[in-house]
Amino acid sequence: MNIEIQIMIFILLSILLFSFNNVLWKKNLEDTSISFLISYRAFFTSLISLILFLTTSDFNNIINSSIIKITVGSIFGAIGLYCMLFIIKKSSLRWIGIYNLLGIVFTATYLYFYENIEIKNSILGIILILLGFTLHLYKNQEPNLKLEMKQHFYLIVMTLGFGISSILHWKNLEKNVPVLFILSNQELVVFLLFSTINLRYERTITIINNLKLYFTRIIVMALILFFALLFSFIGLKKTNPLISSVLFLIGPILTITLGSLFFQEKITFKNLVSIIIISIGAFIIHQNIF
Repeated sequence: MNIEIQIMIFILLSILLFSFNNVLWKKNLEDTSISFLISYRAFFTSLISLILFLTTSDFNNIINSSIIKITVGSIFGAIGLYCMLFIIKKSSLRWIGIYNLLGIVFTATYLYFYENIEIKNSILGIILILLGFTLHLYKNQEPNLKLEMKQHFYLIVMTLGFGISSILHWKNLEKNVPVLFILSNQELVVFLLFSTINLRYERTITIINNLKLYFTRIIVMALILFFALLFSFIGLKKTNPLISSVLFLIGPILTITLGSLFFQEKITFKNLVSIIIISIGAFIIHQNIF
């Protein structure tokens, strides 16, 4: 198997694992808080990645690079995650999808003007994926979609946070910073942020009881997310933030598919059409970028 096919497999596996993690997220959020689940999970993902980094990687690659730039990328990612979860808790997932599309425009603009990234050969695949995702958003409209200005502000910060984080991590990966170090750095930042939130709003006795109750489930989620992040960073290193973010639009559609398997949720004909259009777009991108 050549390296191009391997990279595409890594990206698709990452999308699959993220989607599966979303299903587990939905199930586990039924009876606990967002901040607790994220901080508990991030503790284990940061621990796993840090141990693997220390035992398999050369620390000189870190000394010769800017730890500050790596950490800044992780901070932007953590801010984007916090804002996304704030919106998920308060409003419709459809708004996340709409702003994800705006995030792709932001990333494409940066790459075009500042990085001279050539996307001409992949433009048809990108258009098909955007079309399929837009169809998914349109056909899955929900009532009461009006947002307050504060929520739009959070969505803008989320879009910029994820976009800037992706670009900074891509630049760090270009300088051969080990994937495992970036992963452990990002998860440690997430752990510190959400642990602070959790300690502020949750009673200590509740946290202690939940540590025991959710241990097994959190370990499963941590392992799934570790490999999802690992594969996504490998894919980001070999492609660019635009292609990576466009391909990750497959995620919501895949989550629907997995939801139908685990929660007996019905896949509509319109969702099936979206899945087919996006799959064709992903295939075209694979044929032209690798």
